[in-house]
Amino acid sequence: MKQRKSKQVRLLSGILIGIVMIAVLARIVYLNHCYPSPKVITYTENDTIKLGNYEIKQTGWEWGDGSLLKEKCPDYAYDQTDDGSEYPFDSVRVGFITLSVTKVKDDTTSLDLTSLAFEMGTNGDQYDMELFFKLNPTLEALEIKLNAGEDVSFVIPYTMNEQQVSKKDWNRVDKMKLYMVLQYYPQKIRLCCNG
Repeated sequence: MKQRKSKQVRLLSGILIGIVMIAVLARIVYLNHCYPSPKVITYTENDTIKLGNYEIKQTGWEWGDGSLLKEKCPDYAYDQTDDGSEYPFDSVRVGFITLSVTKVKDDTTSLDLTSLAFEMGTNGDQYDMELFFKLNPTLEALEIKLNAGEDVSFVIPYTMNEQQVSKKDWNRVDKMKLYMVLQYYPQKIRLCCNG
């Protein structure tokens, strides 16, 4: 009798686990059907990117260690080490991407820079907004509003240090591709900043 009950409990447990697995799988299939993975579109520095009524073009690229950061923005302190001193220049990498944005058609839309992100290998990161405003003192917000025919240029900074990636990745960080993601959905639109 006890063995029979034990078999019934195992059978019932197996059936319940199977039902739950089928329900989870059905939900995953349903969500992937409703929200499929976005198509990835990659642009390079010579391409013109069209986002709504805005055209974006990369017009400049600089990559270097912390000394480039000090050259561009001498009063900016990237980070401090545990003892309070500034991070060593050779342990920091900085990218400066200059973008030119033109509004091609008049409407009420704006270009929102808050959702910009960077990808390098498996590492994803936001840009430093404090440094962004130091490099672009004429911009007052992370929203670009232009009239048709107007354009603006600005610099987007990307900073990273050796603690953000593995030692292996840090040793090859200067050779890796850096992508600026401008939009994630319904299409993932990204710009390969370093060619």
